[in-house]
Amino acid sequence: MRVSEEKEKRPDPRLQKNPRGRYLISVVILLSIVIGSSLFFLIRSGGSASAPKGYRATPTPTPPPAIPTATVPPQSLFFDTFADNSHGWNVTSNANNTGYARIIVDNRLILSDTNPKTTLIESLPTTKEFDDFTLSVDFTIDKADAGDSIGVYVRGDSNLDHDYRVDINSDDTFDIAKEYLDSKQQPQSAFLMGPDSSAAIRSPGQKNTVTVILLGPTLVLLINGTNVGTITDSDYTNGQIALFVRAGTNSHGVTASFTRVEVDPAPDQLPG
Repeated sequence: MRVSEEKEKRPDPRLQKNPRGRYLISVVILLSIVIGSSLFFLIRSGGSASAPKGYRATPTPTPPPAIPTATVPPQSLFFDTFADNSHGWNVTSNANNTGYARIIVDNRLILSDTNPKTTLIESLPTTKEFDDFTLSVDFTIDKADAGDSIGVYVRGDSNLDHDYRVDINSDDTFDIAKEYLDSKQQPQSAFLMGPDSSAAIRSPGQKNTVTVILLGPTLVLLINGTNVGTITDSDYTNGQIALFVRAGTNSHGVTASFTRVEVDPAPDQLPG
């Protein structure tokens, strides 16, 4: 009995001879407690744990919104909203102090002329000649004095010696003129309509839309959706299209911003 009792009270010689074993057992027990506590916490918190105080998560960067681009109408013969100069407009700076400026910026083609009694012309950058078509131009008069005008040439020859010219004048009038060379090869123009006043023309700083429809010998002019007149002339059947600003006799400068040029096929039937 004594031997048995002493054997029961004696420490396990394996523990005395192997202290590392006791250490490993303690570590395993401790890890079990920590892992169990963590699992219990995750289950109670719905599977997520909040960040410790003082921790600031790096926000996920939000991608910038896409810049909308104008969709080219499928029927268009020419279309530009001046997001860039991919069409190849003739834009030049005013470095030589000529009084003329052409620039494309912020989805605008800006034409500026500070030379009295002159016209700054910007032809559509295409070699195509147009015969029957619908032309729509959005523009804003940024600056104009009495006698200044903004407008378009249609069915013009290569030098715009022969063409139809549509003027939107600074005094809220409009006209349609026929340009030609006389027998001495001097430039002349004759009014086919106007100048007439129109309440459809918006004040400087507001956008205007001029629409010219050409079908055979007939030209129909609309200003901001209002049909302001129709003319008939059979002399010019096709040619180029151009934008322009004109400085009057006493002008201190005229500037206009063009934001859309669209050329579509002529309709089958002209508006009444």
